[in-house]
Amino acid sequence: MTRSPRYDPDENVSRHGATDPDKCEDMADKYGWNLVRIEETGDPMLEVDCVFDGEPQFPPSPYEPQHEREE
Repeated sequence: MTRSPRYDPDENVSRHGATDPDKCEDMADKYGWNLVRIEETGDPMLEVDCVFDGEPQFPPSPYEPQHEREE
């Protein structure tokens, strides 16, 4: 199994693994990201890659100390 790069600068898209396609929609809705497509991975755990425009970032965890967060 070959994993896709997480960020593809040629296409300007990022991939985030998910257990099923519905989780891609959930991620897009929750974080306001633009879902471009869903790709099957062949991985039994993370069955799909959710492909989003650009380089979306997850918001910082409330459990992450403030001094460790990127600005």
